[in-house]
Amino acid sequence: MEIPKQQSQDKVGDDLLIGAEAIGGELGMSPSEVYYAFRKKKWPIGKYGSQLIASKSKLRRAARTITETT
Repeated sequence: MEIPKQQSQDKVGDDLLIGAEAIGGELGMSPSEVYYAFRKKKWPIGKYGSQLIASKSKLRRAARTITETT
């Protein structure tokens, strides 16, 4: 009898968003709005070469911070 393998854990690459379109899809924004947010440093968005990059978990954490009420 074969022992079932554990479910694969999330990989680092599963958290990575590459490109303004992918980041915008996560945030509900257009690519031009993503570029604006990057230039104004409104979201944790970085750049790798010519591509914008972001982490889903960091974007969600930032969104929680923005929407929290004190």
